[in-house]
Amino acid sequence: MSPRLNNLRRLSGVATSALFAVATACGPRDAIVGSGQKDAGADATTVLFSSELASNGGLWDVFTPLPGASVAFGASHPVGGSRDGRVAALVFPGDPALTAADRTGSDLNTGIATKQFFRYGTFRSRVAFARCAPGEDVTSAAFLYFADASDANANGIADLHELDFHVLCADSPSIVMSAWSDYQIDGAGVETFLKRSHAIDPGTGDIYDTPTANDRTFTKTGNVPEFVRPGFPAADTFYDVGIEWQPDHVRFFIVLDGREITLWTLTDRSYVPQVPLPIMFNLWHPPSPWGPQTVGADYPANDSVLLVDKAEWQTP
Repeated sequence: MSPRLNNLRRLSGVATSALFAVATACGPRDAIVGSGQKDAGADATTVLFSSELASNGGLWDVFTPLPGASVAFGASHPVGGSRDGRVAALVFPGDPALTAADRTGSDLNTGIATKQFFRYGTFRSRVAFARCAPGEDVTSAAFLYFADASDANANGIADLHELDFHVLCADSPSIVMSAWSDYQIDGAGVETFLKRSHAIDPGTGDIYDTPTANDRTFTKTGNVPEFVRPGFPAADTFYDVGIEWQPDHVRFFIVLDGREITLWTLTDRSYVPQVPLPIMFNLWHPPSPWGPQTVGADYPANDSVLLVDKAEWQTP
């Protein structure tokens, strides 16, 4: 992601002791919030938050900075995979008059974020990623994020606590996963950051990484035939994706053909967040090129839509 400290909302702090408190009322049909419920079995988990986004219910902040952007909770969408036929539809507005250089960056996303914060556990979601026409690019994100301009690690760069799962809809779609520790931008627009990123080309199974923490450049590092999925992401198809976050590691995963597949495991603790984070979803037009892409991509001529069918937080 190309984050900003004011991305979606400027956050100034959170009370850890109230981490799982219920701050607002919610409809019992749509959401579980608070102490949660336990799943049976040897690998029992406690569901601390679960919403099928049939309504906002006071659980979500909404961000729509661009004209024509919108978020509709409980939108009717009878696509297979949507369990109750209701989703949150996030619309990023298209404009055929705009170019690849227009309205770039995550500041201009259409997005939602939970008002509740979480720390350590597993974030699971079911989403249908945005599509775009040939030669265009929009990226859909399911992620965890917090920044307040502090510098707790005292390295001279503002801290950024972010774990993100992106899917680009460019001509060669990519899955891009990142873990950030620091980010700031000066008045001249110069960025300073530290992050690690890992990307997969589902058309070929090629793997890319960013070997230098303060450089966005990707380098091909391998190929995994198991990851080959021509046509990914498929139109009108929901995918289960998630992030398992523990104090010493982060694991990104996706469910394909009924099986959970690990896409990347990060064990460098300097990039593993240690503070509570909210759940977020958004979509935006990236700078061109972005991620492992080497060819520029245009602003979408038509609206792009990210559908969110479910968001859940489990522990441990």
